[in-house]
Amino acid sequence: MKKLRVFQPVKTTNAPLCGSSVCSIKRIVPGFFMKSLGTVLLFLLMIPYLITFLFGNLKEGGAETTPLSNLEEEAGEGDFYVTNKTVLGVESIPLELYVADRLARSIDDEFEMEALKAQAVLIRSGILFSEMEGGMQGNARNISVEDGDYGSVQVTERIYEAVAETKGVYLTYENMPVNGSYFAVSNGSTRNGEELCLTEYPYLKSVSCSRDFLSPDYASSALYEENEFERIWNQMLSFQITGKEILENEKITMEKSIDDMYIYRDSAGYVLYLEREGKYVSGEQFREVFSVSSASFHILKEETKVIITAEGVGHGLGMSQFAANEMAKEGEDYIKILDYFFQGAAVKKL
Repeated sequence: MKKLRVFQPVKTTNAPLCGSSVCSIKRIVPGFFMKSLGTVLLFLLMIPYLITFLFGNLKEGGAETTPLSNLEEEAGEGDFYVTNKTVLGVESIPLELYVADRLARSIDDEFEMEALKAQAVLIRSGILFSEMEGGMQGNARNISVEDGDYGSVQVTERIYEAVAETKGVYLTYENMPVNGSYFAVSNGSTRNGEELCLTEYPYLKSVSCSRDFLSPDYASSALYEENEFERIWNQMLSFQITGKEILENEKITMEKSIDDMYIYRDSAGYVLYLEREGKYVSGEQFREVFSVSSASFHILKEETKVIITAEGVGHGLGMSQFAANEMAKEGEDYIKILDYFFQGAAVKKL
């Protein structure tokens, strides 16, 4: 027997409502109703899952929940704000958004999250330190800066996340914000602040960064023709100090360099001063003028060329970002990282 299809025309001999003995009518195939009901029930059961899938990551109003949106929504009356004065005008920025912008400009956002968090805390601490040093009152909630580079780089989701997860956290020493110094790569150790006469920063101690040599930026060099080197050197201003004063600190050493030049180094190997014929130049001044990546450098001479080789990137004070990232890879959290580089300091929250 031929099976009838859904809505298939069939013949009937009794057709009171039709004009002929053959009338085309529609009949539901047995079982269709039950199948349709099952489909409807299945769809109804799936609705909650569809809603969760489509809207589970959305907040009321259709805004996606992100670290950025959290920072924006949490900023309210009573929070700290930064007033940024530039040539373009004055802008009031929630502190945490300003910290995120500074963080994006200061570190590789592909670093481990705990290293990013440590850097965020140092930036926040440095902002508060600068304002306190300038005489900020205890109940002040507005911090003044002049930052023309604000907004010059894209802030990624990971940067916002690091800031959001450390919101309000800053580093203190004896209940005062720490000057959160940091740099890219050490020469194998950080510097001792006392050897740079930075006695007001007792938390800046020399610590080992034994894996910093793994950084692709660890070693660098600069090459100058001898006459060009001499010309630049002669234009540099002399620092008012004597060798005797420098060597009062027994940890400072002196060594002979090229020609009649002498170099004074701290215990971590960074150059404090260079001296030639009674003219003293600081290591940081020399580094900047001669475009050397680090204050840990050596000067060589080959025929008519002067070669300056350097180890590390930056001034060497505070936290080495590369070392912090290596610590984070080994499972250390941002509090332990900060504790390692800033001995005796403690974290607080605004």
